[in-house]
Amino acid sequence: MTVITEQELTQELERLRPFHHSIELPYGLNTFDSAMSRRPVEGIRVDSFVRHAYPTLLDRYGGTLAGKRVLDVGCNCGGFSFEAAKAGAERVVGIDLADRYIEQSNFIRRALNFDQTEFRVMAIDEVTPETVGSFDIVLCLGVLYHLENPVPAMRSLAAVCGDAMLVDTNITHHRWLKKPFWRTNVPAPGRGDGTTGAWRSDRAVFQFTPNSAAVEQLLHFVGFAYVTRLPNRESSLDQRYKKGRRATFLATR
Repeated sequence: MTVITEQELTQELERLRPFHHSIELPYGLNTFDSAMSRRPVEGIRVDSFVRHAYPTLLDRYGGTLAGKRVLDVGCNCGGFSFEAAKAGAERVVGIDLADRYIEQSNFIRRALNFDQTEFRVMAIDEVTPETVGSFDIVLCLGVLYHLENPVPAMRSLAAVCGDAMLVDTNITHHRWLKKPFWRTNVPAPGRGDGTTGAWRSDRAVFQFTPNSAAVEQLLHFVGFAYVTRLPNRESSLDQRYKKGRRATFLATR
């Protein structure tokens, strides 16, 4: 077991900030600093989403992820990976495009002594059974609407997923449109400072945001027999869920 002193923990927190997930650390410390956050929702994102979505996922496995292997795609600093580990997962692999996020994740891993977690700099199109292995569960949270090529990307994730995929995504919400639909988005280039992924890099990107029907159709297309859109039962979820601009789906074999 690696023991990190309070002084070492504080120094690393200062060096690696800002973090975009709020994660409790030893000595009463926390990764989140409201003064450095991009949006207030970052302070509640992990906690509220876990209370919103993880109960349905856990119910599938009798209330625990014991013995399960989990892949967390676009893991950021690892908030959802660590929650999977807390739920008993045997192995958790988090991947992200940003070196900084993986450095943050590995720092938190050491601080919390979650030896069953592992973090890698990796793109979705590099994900294969040969490069990462196979998983019972794939977490695809806040990723789908950033993709330039969503169909092959989701097919790659489905190829390493043996049972369930949890997908949380912005959606295009039109009350009158019931058929599958994808809206294009060309965001302005970001800072390119290594703190964000390719969707906010210093190069131009072309993204696709689906409506709810398109998410369900895509998940069926890549091989999942059942797709359920989860109800918004958690009151602290941000306004995007309440206004129908974001949704969570559980796809299972």
